[in-house]
Order: sequence, then structure tokens, then C-alpha cells
Amino acid sequence: MSAFTQRLRPLAPWLVGPSSSRRQQVACGVMWLAAGDGLGAILGFVKLAIIARLLAPADFGLFAIALLTTGWLEYLTDLSFRDALIRHQDDVAPYIDTVWTAQILRGAVIASIIAGSAPLVAGYYDVPLAMAAMPLLAIEVMVRAVANPATVYLRKNLDLRRDILWRLAGPIAGLIAGVALAVLLRNALALFVSVLVASVAQTIASYWIRPYRPRLSFDSGHARELIGFGQRCFWLRLIGLLNWYVDTLVVSKVLGLTVTGQYQMAGRLATAPGSTIGGPIHGVMFPAFSGLASLEHHRDALRRTLAVVLSVALPLALGVTIFSPLIVGVLLGPGWAEVPALLSVLAWLTVTLPASHVLNALFMALDRIELDIWANATRAAILVSLMYPAVTSQGALGAAAVTTASAVVGLLCQVVLAARLVGLRPPALLPCLRGGLLASLPLILVWIGGGSGVSAGGITAAVSVGTVSAVIGLSSAWRIFATNSPVRPLEGVK
Repeated sequence: MSAFTQRLRPLAPWLVGPSSSRRQQVACGVMWLAAGDGLGAILGFVKLAIIARLLAPADFGLFAIALLTTGWLEYLTDLSFRDALIRHQDDVAPYIDTVWTAQILRGAVIASIIAGSAPLVAGYYDVPLAMAAMPLLAIEVMVRAVANPATVYLRKNLDLRRDILWRLAGPIAGLIAGVALAVLLRNALALFVSVLVASVAQTIASYWIRPYRPRLSFDSGHARELIGFGQRCFWLRLIGLLNWYVDTLVVSKVLGLTVTGQYQMAGRLATAPGSTIGGPIHGVMFPAFSGLASLEHHRDALRRTLAVVLSVALPLALGVTIFSPLIVGVLLGPGWAEVPALLSVLAWLTVTLPASHVLNALFMALDRIELDIWANATRAAILVSLMYPAVTSQGALGAAAVTTASAVVGLLCQVVLAARLVGLRPPALLPCLRGGLLASLPLILVWIGGGSGVSAGGITAAVSVGTVSAVIGLSSAWRIFATNSPVRPLEGVK
């Protein structure tokens, strides 16, 4: 144990001390973001595990429908100012007040539409509670709109240790408020108020972590410059709107709020691991890809990053598929009978989400967003054409199958386009699967043996096999990143 401790001892100053190279800065950033997003995901799972036992699936269905309304408005009106500032090579200080003013104006418009849509949502789905819930979401949108825009410096400069501190304020406050309100109210309003409390805490924390006193000021020249990047992202957001929300829209209308609640719960459990992996990777690799000097560096960085992601994501998706009854039984308890089957299908979003984040970061950094648009348009075409027939014939399981299949096809399109963009043949990226497949072997053996159920023995088997698989996957990921190559991908900085 002492030898192990001695080997780990240099890791602490490496993580918290000043970075000696861009490569170390990126590696530390990935670890800090992964730790922060992982902790946020754990807090979210704890919140779900408690609230799912206190509220009915229909309550989660109403929450999903309300978020659907908010989501499409935010998707369509997102100006991508934050991404434009990250990509901007010069000092962004002159742009900050314009960004803050624009996000407040945008928030006011969205909040007005959400509040005004309350009667429509309540009447369309015959849920009177929406009359109180939708205004709460409108307030939450305005709270997020006044958040400190200067936090973009933390992401731009890869100061990600501080970046996660202010973002964790939301999940912590949301957990405390959500559990307390679910005990007191026992209805869907607990979910809406907890989201509002989380946003208030996170907005306050944004000014604490990066002190800044913004003022209402709008420079049209600066705005046009930033919007130029955002306009190229608009079609990607529009197609992303279909990819993320068409399944919930069809399921809610055809199958009702209770089934929608079950479907959304499975979706949240399936996408949480992928988002936890993909969020940090995108947050670090977008500025990292933007700073690379040559196509050769982009090629090597792409291969390494995809290999690292797949080393972790592949065994994780397989584990969720195999142990879905156990996961649902432990986290949610009784009353969610439809979720295990849905989760076993949607689990493969754990692979497509983070891998897609990597490729999106590359497309954005190289200003080739149109390639990502074509890949996502292919996915959207599958969803729009097949979702309604699948739901009417196979129910929520049909929606899960079409969602997963379209995500896989979309990812394959991204891989082909990204490979060609950096001068590779697509088969040259197949070795990126090696670490993930190796880590999946213990899980495949369990799958062949029939998996494990919700029991003490099943939990022991899941923990044991999952630990072995995780060690193999993380070891492969670390070896991929640490091993030298003909090109040191994160040292070719402009």
C-alpha cells in the first residue's frame, strides 16, 4: 500500500499545480471536468432514486412535457455566443457585456412564451397543474439568463478546476430542494421548484467564482461578429431539436403522460453516463482542437480522443444493458416496470453521445459545422420517418429502438466525415475500438451466462464484474493518452 501511495503522491500537485504544457493542461482539464460532471451525475442519481419513490410516473411525464416546450425554444434561439467566445483567438473582454445583454433579452422572450403557453399545455394534455408549473419554468429561464457571462474565461483558459465549482452549486441545491419538496408536496411541482432553486444557486455561484459586474450594453458590431459563428450553428441546433425531442413528443401524444414518464426516466438513466463522459471531453477538446497547428496534429488527437472515450463508454453501455433490471430496481424501486426494457435499448446512447461530442468539437474547431449538420440530418430523417409507426406498433420500446438506431447511424456518418476531414480513411479509426472491446469481455461473459437479477447475489456480481471491466477500460484509456506517438497531439499549439 505504501508503494501505491508513493506512486499516487505526485498526482496531487500535477492536478492542482500550474500546468507545464498544453498537454498537461488538457489532461488535467479532462480529469477535473470528469470529476465534476461525475459528482453532478451522482447527485442527480441520488435525487432521482429518492424522488422516484415519492412521485408517480405521470408527474415525471408532465415534467418531461414542460421541458420539451422549454427545450425547443432554447435550441432555436441559442446564439452560440459562448462557443464563439471560446473559439475567438483575441481578448474577449469587449464582448462580455454585449453577450450578457443579449442573453437577458433572449431569456425574456423565451420566458414570456413559456408563461403564455401554460393554458395550451394544460389543455392539450388535460393537466391543470401545468398552469402553475409553466410559470415556474419561465422564472427559471430568466434566472439562468442573468448568469455571469465572464465564466467563459474559465472554459476558454482551461481553468476547469474552478469551472466545476460554480456548476456543482446547482445539483447540490437541486438535490436538497427536490427531496424536501417531494416529501412536502407529493406532486410534480416539486420537480419544477427544485430546478428553479438549482438555477438560482448556480447563478449566484457564477458571480462568486469569477467576480464581474456586467452592465446592459449592446454593441451591434460585436454582436454581428459573434452571430456569424452562431448562424452556422443554427441549422445544427434545428436538426438537434428533432433528434432530441421528436421521440418524447410522439410518445406523449400517443401513449400518455404515465408512459412518457417511464420513457423519460429510462432516457435520463441512459444518457447520464454518456453526458458525464461527453461533456468534459467536449469542454476540453473544443478549445484544444481550436489551438492545434496542423492537420497531422488533428489526426493524432482525434484518434487518441476517440480511443479514450470508447475504452470507457463501450463497457459502460454493455453494463447498463446487462444490469438494467438491477439498476432500475436499486435506483427507482417498484412502480417503474417498463423502464428496464427501455433502458437496455437506450443504453447504447452511452456510446453515441460522448463519441459524437468528440466529433462535434472537431467540426466546430475546424469551422466545418456543415459536416455535422449532414450527419445529424441523416439521424433526424430516420427519426421523423420511423418514430410514429414504431410507437403505434411497438409502444415505447419502438421509440427506444428507433432513437438508438438513428443515433448509431448518425455517429457512423460523423466518423466517416471526420476521418475524411483530417485526411484519414474511415477504417483507420477502427483500432480506436480495441480498448473498449477488451474492457467489455468480462461483461460479455456475464451476458452469455444470463446476466443477473435484482438480488444480493446479482448486486455482488454486478459490482465485481463492473469493477474488473472499469479497471481494464480506464487502464486502456490512460495508456492511450500517456503513450508517446510520432506526433504529440496537444503540443502542436498555434
